[in-house]
Amino acid sequence: MNRLPDLDSLSFWIGAIVSSIFWAIVMSLRPALAAALETIKKQQQEARLRAGSGIEDSHRRSLYRQTQEMHLAASLFALDEIAMPPRLLPPPAQLEPGMPPYHHDIIEQTLPYLPTWPELGAYYGAPTLSLAEALSGEANLMLTGKPGAGKTTALAYLASQIVNRDPATQNLHERIPFLIHVADLGLPLAETKKTEEVLAPIIEHQTSRASIFDLPRIPGFVQLAFQSGRALLLLDGVDELPQAQVQEASIYLRLIIRAYPQTRIVVAAAPEYTDGMLQLGFTALTLMPWSEQQQNDFLQKWNLLWERYIKNEPWAISASGVDTLLLQRWLGADNLGLTPLEYTLKLWSGYAGDARGSRPLDGIEAHLRRLQPANLPNEALQVLGAKTGLNGLALFENHQATEWLKAFEPQPAPASANLPTEMDPNTNGDPAQLESAPAAIPPATKDQKKNPAPASAAPQSITTLLTISGLLKAHPKNRMRFSHPVFGAYLAGQGLRGPGAAEPILRQPTWSGRTQILHFLAAFTDATPLIQTLLSATDPILLRPQLTAAALLRNAPRNAPWRNTVMAAMLEILQNEEQPLALRAQIMAAFATNGDPSISALFRQLLLAPSNELRLLAALGAGLVRDPKAVENLVRVLAQSVGPTQRATCLALVQIGTPQALEAVATALLQGNEDLRRAAAEALANDPKEGHEALREGIASDDILMRRAIVYGLARIPADWATALLQKTQIEDTQWVVRNVAVELLDNRSRPNPRVPRQLSPPAETPWLVEFAGRQGMGISPGQIANDILMMAFKSENEDEQRAALSYLRHTPSEGIISTLYQLYFGPKTDLRETIYHVLREYAQGGTQLPEPMQYGLG
Repeated sequence: MNRLPDLDSLSFWIGAIVSSIFWAIVMSLRPALAAALETIKKQQQEARLRAGSGIEDSHRRSLYRQTQEMHLAASLFALDEIAMPPRLLPPPAQLEPGMPPYHHDIIEQTLPYLPTWPELGAYYGAPTLSLAEALSGEANLMLTGKPGAGKTTALAYLASQIVNRDPATQNLHERIPFLIHVADLGLPLAETKKTEEVLAPIIEHQTSRASIFDLPRIPGFVQLAFQSGRALLLLDGVDELPQAQVQEASIYLRLIIRAYPQTRIVVAAAPEYTDGMLQLGFTALTLMPWSEQQQNDFLQKWNLLWERYIKNEPWAISASGVDTLLLQRWLGADNLGLTPLEYTLKLWSGYAGDARGSRPLDGIEAHLRRLQPANLPNEALQVLGAKTGLNGLALFENHQATEWLKAFEPQPAPASANLPTEMDPNTNGDPAQLESAPAAIPPATKDQKKNPAPASAAPQSITTLLTISGLLKAHPKNRMRFSHPVFGAYLAGQGLRGPGAAEPILRQPTWSGRTQILHFLAAFTDATPLIQTLLSATDPILLRPQLTAAALLRNAPRNAPWRNTVMAAMLEILQNEEQPLALRAQIMAAFATNGDPSISALFRQLLLAPSNELRLLAALGAGLVRDPKAVENLVRVLAQSVGPTQRATCLALVQIGTPQALEAVATALLQGNEDLRRAAAEALANDPKEGHEALREGIASDDILMRRAIVYGLARIPADWATALLQKTQIEDTQWVVRNVAVELLDNRSRPNPRVPRQLSPPAETPWLVEFAGRQGMGISPGQIANDILMMAFKSENEDEQRAALSYLRHTPSEGIISTLYQLYFGPKTDLRETIYHVLREYAQGGTQLPEPMQYGLG
């Protein structure tokens, strides 16, 4: 039996001490070693990036060319020539306990947050962000908006800014943008466990656009861009897809985020359905429609470019005799609620001389006629739209379209037409067949006998003609789509006329194509059965079918038999004080933008209601439609109300802008109490002419309260002269109450914007939550989701902690969380109710089935 060697105690302790010292040194050096390894890794990546700088430059040049064609009027102008800088409506400020006080301006205090009806914010000057600003918080974004809102153009505009190193995108200059339509990814992706294979669709897309000299370097370039954390994926077209394909896109994005977490992503998404993107940490921002000033700016830009490039084209000469001023006056009127697509088509038809009317439908019809190949009947396009709509398809196979359109395909010319008349070998000498041969073909000459004429080329298929014309787009795997989903939905609405046409569309799961087809069905057919179905549908919290019915008013004929039914049902919701203000405001916006002349009278009548919230909505509606007859009622409301209703009335009077309306606001600024003066000054900031001039002059007034109010107004004006006046006031004003406000507002500007979406820190690294858990005698472990502690914070009495907890809980829907939200939503009315409404709306948008309130004994 072997014995272990004897060790004296001294040797044992010396060995133990030495080993302890050794491991202590190793452990102390671990961070330094890790940092050194990370530095070496970064140096290697930088070396590889420098070596691949040539391919990156080629990629940026190719991407720039791509962006210039990604807009509706690409056949006329380049993107950078005609584009209006896109702006986003961000969600409410993301505040946490312990943050410095945040100044909410008149818009944030008065207007409900309406991501599905951003027209309200656009016309009243709501705070906005650029895409670059929105990405500065390092969060992934969903860019939402109605079809035609300009999501594709916004992504292309951002990519163009980045590749051109525009100063406005300085925070993104080191990013490598990849602008891809989801149809080019060829989803669904085959099951894979290899990280590199996740990038295969992107590599394939880049390869298809690269020069032959760059092909070998494309895979390494794409992989390095994502591995180094520099990639910016701009994914277009997800907003066009039905639910099943949105789910495929969501799965792919989950794989990208898991493999390359530093990648920033912006996805064009639909407000109807986004699958699990909220759970992936995406934040939804709505693309803002154009305000009246932006529409006028676009009109002037269009006119300038048309005069420079298009006016003398042969096809445009017929419209050149129209007086430009008269044309611009006609084009600049009645544009409330038009999407950028609709407004662009209105201008295009006006300048081209093929306008069929002033409605949005007329502009779409005129453009489709431009894209329609010669000799192709309208019925063919309507069949294609109807088939895609009935099958719930945004993407379809080439062979499917060919099958649908085979009855309209041009027939090939008879073979006999290409042969000399001496003898047709296919007649076998039959005199009857010879007599039927074309008589216009002259006898064959000697040369013709030696070199017979080639057979005529086969006629091009309809899908090929439509692709050439620009109505269809081709994608990998023989997939096709309409160049814009609005065109497909419009044609479907025309092709599905008749009894029962809406039934198969209504049975489809909710997606943007379904919504658009319903809009056009209401425009082209009697939608009474459709309306009855929508109004009787059950959705007790969000009322989505009823809101869809309200939106159908916009394109429907004025004499539609169901209009009064919808108006009555929506008015009942509008007057229901139990509904959230944000939901009722959507009804108001639908009324204001549907173009019905009777709406103004309705808003005037509602201004006399006893309810403050109803008068607030009526005031905002009267301002949207710019009803001068409402001024008298608005002045009366201004004298009788306080708080949000008073602020809304000031905004409406400035929006109407008549001398009487502006005089009422000026009187409020001069003679009102402190709150009314501030509301008047902030409202005047929306008027770039009389309003700005009044603020510029009023800051020198002897009235202290007036100067103090005007400081708030100047803070809403994003102009150098306004900032200069604020800076002067904070130093030179004789009264500290005025100086302090100027200092506070300028300081507010210098801090990070809390409305910029930011990645949420892990619960264990969130100071306010750790402190809250400590007060409860609990701790938060690293990696812990901490929903239980977040639920405790949400149930606390501190509203700041409640809102901060909701910022986390909105990304993790569960039955327990929804139950708790229901309890507060249906409980006593609080300010938090509006926030809960939006959280539940986002849950439903992400695919969560909201349970019936009756299940919890509520409702």
